[in-house]
Amino acid sequence: MGGPVISLRSKAIARKVVSGASALVLAATILAACGGAQRSALPPPAVLPAGPVGHAGRWLVDSQGRVLLLHGVNVVAKNAPYYPSAFGFGSADAAWLASQGLDVVRLGVLPSGEMPTMGKIDVSYIDQLVSTLHMLARHHIFTLLDWHQDGYGTYFDQPGTYYRADGFPTWMTITNGAPDKQAVFPFDYTSNPALQEAFQAFWDNQVLPGGKSLQAYDLAMLSAVAKRVAGDPWVLGYEVMNEPWPGTTWLPCLTGNGCPSLDATELDPYYARAARAIRAVDPHHMIFFEPFVTYNFGLAPTHIALPRGISNTGMAFHQYAQSPAAARQVFANSLAWSKATGGALLNTEWSSTGTNPASIIAQANDEDAALMPWTYWVFSGCNIACSPARQADLLLHMSRPPVGSNVNAPVVDAVVRPHPVAVAGVPLHLAYDPSSHVMTFSWSPERAGGTGYFGAGATSVFAVPRLDYPLGYTVHASGVKVLSAPNASTLVVAERPPPAKRSPKLAPELSIRLAAR
Repeated sequence: MGGPVISLRSKAIARKVVSGASALVLAATILAACGGAQRSALPPPAVLPAGPVGHAGRWLVDSQGRVLLLHGVNVVAKNAPYYPSAFGFGSADAAWLASQGLDVVRLGVLPSGEMPTMGKIDVSYIDQLVSTLHMLARHHIFTLLDWHQDGYGTYFDQPGTYYRADGFPTWMTITNGAPDKQAVFPFDYTSNPALQEAFQAFWDNQVLPGGKSLQAYDLAMLSAVAKRVAGDPWVLGYEVMNEPWPGTTWLPCLTGNGCPSLDATELDPYYARAARAIRAVDPHHMIFFEPFVTYNFGLAPTHIALPRGISNTGMAFHQYAQSPAAARQVFANSLAWSKATGGALLNTEWSSTGTNPASIIAQANDEDAALMPWTYWVFSGCNIACSPARQADLLLHMSRPPVGSNVNAPVVDAVVRPHPVAVAGVPLHLAYDPSSHVMTFSWSPERAGGTGYFGAGATSVFAVPRLDYPLGYTVHASGVKVLSAPNASTLVVAERPPPAKRSPKLAPELSIRLAAR
């Protein structure tokens, strides 16, 4: 299909030769030649993505119905007092994230911090998280609130080890006499019967002294935060549990068809209760449910259901496959799940073991190919003094500013890339070549969900990090016109009117290309 095309390129290669096919496209293009690399002011608020965020099938959409392909990062404080600002995360960090084109933070909510004593919500803990959320909003960054656990909770923590258990407080840990064979996370999942029994007790919703069940306390924590932020447009939504473990009968979940019976008897009832608890205080924000952590290796699908009668729900999944083929299978399984359920998709964790930029780039390329919004793991896993520093983190130490040697440059270079943020249409293709700094993107002007078409003047927004384009860029476009200033870190384009005598339904495909040195 012929149609609109945009191309951005660095001043350093403005002489690029085009093929015959490209020349036909460029004959109908707009060329925006860029001057020196300067960070321009943000576009007006009416152009920027705005909440509340909803969805149309797999796609996240903003309040204008534009598809959101957000890129972001996890910020999780796993040490007491369990909120990032206690370890130095502040406005300078948020400004740095925004300068890298990162537009969402998955903010960890640790149950041990929110309800350290049975039945008593620590309101001051929620205050700290809300303060961070508002600070991120001032930098136009969405927040996804993630109730986080690793290895169930603090009962199984082993201080001084490289990986730590965190999440539920000790008083929520019921082991029913199972032997506690301590092991380092994540190997504790498969080797520690006490940890497996703790999860089983949670899925069985066992009652604690005083007459309330484990899940009743958990739902109280979800409700307390949701009630507090229900009206905040910069809340992307809620992720009700990080990486749930199947309990004592976990082995079938690893391969084959997964464990549909456990999905139906453990996850589905809990997620339905969680969704109803959140909806009782917040009728709007997205609610995300994770499959069992075994899903994240690409060896088996999930069969979780969306709770009946609850709007704006979807699946948050992670990608930690051990091979490129298995990684792509994670995306294939997720897309198949969304097609079957109609639920939204968001990849909320992916990373590399060690400093391996090539692996990170390959995974990011797969994310683009799958047209997936994502949050990278992690901003900084080193809340206090850590040795050795975690090599896949963006910053080596959260307590230090995002400058100089504290910035893990090889990893940041691999993670940060230009991307569409809010698209007036349905994305069709996205690819970025870090070696040539060329990004290509195409989309249809049809509204996600098939409810009509975006018309002339509809805006799409792109993040163009200066890290990728230090010398500036040029834009080639057909079918859209460029509204933003030269070299703007936020590129804005508006759809042109369709050709005369052509129905909007026949509006041609749009595409965008960025190129640099």
